[in-house]
Amino acid sequence: MSEKRIIFTKPYERDFTLAIEEYWARGFLDVLLPRLGLTSPFEIFEIFYVTEENMQIWENEAAIQWIQDELLARVNANHAFLDPYIAEYMALLAPLETFWHQGATNNLSKIKEYSELIRVAAPLFSMWYYPCIDDRIPEDVLIRLKEIRRTDEFFASNDTFIKDCIEKLGAEPRLGNLVYADEFPNIPSMQVLKMRAAGVVGIDGRQQLVMTLEAYAKQHPEYEFVGLFDKVPEVNEVKGQVAQKGMATGTVRIVKNKRQMLDVKDGDILVSPMTTPDFLSAMKKAAAFVTDEGGIMCHAAIVAREMKKPCVIGTKFATQIFKDGDLIEVDAEQGIIRKL
Repeated sequence: MSEKRIIFTKPYERDFTLAIEEYWARGFLDVLLPRLGLTSPFEIFEIFYVTEENMQIWENEAAIQWIQDELLARVNANHAFLDPYIAEYMALLAPLETFWHQGATNNLSKIKEYSELIRVAAPLFSMWYYPCIDDRIPEDVLIRLKEIRRTDEFFASNDTFIKDCIEKLGAEPRLGNLVYADEFPNIPSMQVLKMRAAGVVGIDGRQQLVMTLEAYAKQHPEYEFVGLFDKVPEVNEVKGQVAQKGMATGTVRIVKNKRQMLDVKDGDILVSPMTTPDFLSAMKKAAAFVTDEGGIMCHAAIVAREMKKPCVIGTKFATQIFKDGDLIEVDAEQGIIRKL
């Protein structure tokens, strides 16, 4: 009998550097799990696929379920179990916010000081995030975690700071995603970064392979990347989940990264794999939001409800079916987006 395949799903696609995700992945596996008395029983926890455009995060479904089960058991035994970890995380945000407010620097000693803060703080992020997306967590705990999630900008702000520092250190901003954690702040040459532009597969922050994810998947038939090889249908409309009801008609603006965010004009329809807090200025201009990914508690859904703007999430293919400049109708009553 053949071995059971490892299933990877893609819950996130965002404009993040590989460096920030590697800080998290290494700290999670090498620091946080030992603190909890745990050792990952999985060959791979997460795979990051990054291009100059953005990053895809592919999670080992069984691994995510395992850590959620472990944390759930401890929270059920003690509703205050997460509190010291969250307090430690929050205490680290204050010095990090000082760096964010002061802005990017090319001072290597300052960047190294900042990097040490990230190494400690990044794994602690998991101690509130994984329970927050687990609806089995007791309600009194979940209420607090959801409030942290609503306001937390740890990944978004750190990503912006790292990219801005990379630019000050002489690299082209568009290639900032492709800098590894071990290379920051000693940035490799532009020639090296340009060679990575077609794609880098990062494995748990410990290994990087310069290749496309499709090529990597074909090399590893024991892994299944759900939806990776799905054929994009040739259609003029897509369906998704209604996150905020309403109707809107406007011009498509595809937003996969912060550079494209600047192109959004008043009344455009923002179409994105998913949104993050740093997209807010563009979301304020847009008449409606459409995303490929996400559930009812995703960032786009939360912001749409706050702004009372029509929003359809989880369409899977919207960013591939529609193009910049297309005129579309967002029917967020029925969850349908049509090209006009």
